[in-house]
Amino acid sequence: MSVQKSEAERARAKAAPLARHYRAIGPAAIVAALICARKKPAKPAGPKAA
Repeated sequence: MSVQKSEAERARAKAAPLARHYRAIGPAAIVAALICARKKPAKPAGPKAA
């Protein structure tokens, strides 16, 4: 196994409890952010060609 893969595996194993705990929160947080986000006003198209 390469050094990069072993480091990735080590990091993944270290973060597994946090990932398992917060996995369900992610999609709900995204949906809540989209629902609560303020809509930006539409920008004008710019100068009209003459």
